[in-house]
Amino acid sequence: MFKILYRFSASQSLICLCLLLSNPAFAELGGSVSKDATLIQEQSSVVAVDQRLTVYQIKIPSGTLIKEYVNSANIVVGVSWQGPTLPNLKQLLGEYFETFANRTTSHTTNHRSAELRTEDLVVQSHGQMRNFSGRAYLPKSLPSGFNADQIN
Repeated sequence: MFKILYRFSASQSLICLCLLLSNPAFAELGGSVSKDATLIQEQSSVVAVDQRLTVYQIKIPSGTLIKEYVNSANIVVGVSWQGPTLPNLKQLLGEYFETFANRTTSHTTNHRSAELRTEDLVVQSHGQMRNFSGRAYLPKSLPSGFNADQIN
């Protein structure tokens, strides 16, 4: 019986490892852009925004487009997503995920939308089957005069 459990655990580990390696690596909100994220330009495009932020557009295998808004210090100050699947918000939001996940119900607009708006973090997520979108940003880290509505 222990051999069966061991094999089951080993095969699960192998599956998890394959899933982790199959997704492109990208930076998280508030984190610095990793070397890996800048190297996947063949799967992404880079667009300058308002001369103050750089946007990395990454299309994940599910078809969802993720945009990372990066300041001149190479820190991700905003992210957005749109596509047929919800991306891994824990990965996108990084250390801010727990704040979003533990929000009070007053910050949830309905069963298809969730929102959190504080002076340090804004997260808006909307979706229904095959149509998910959202954005998250750090208001205090945005460049002076930058309009947060450009994060989309």
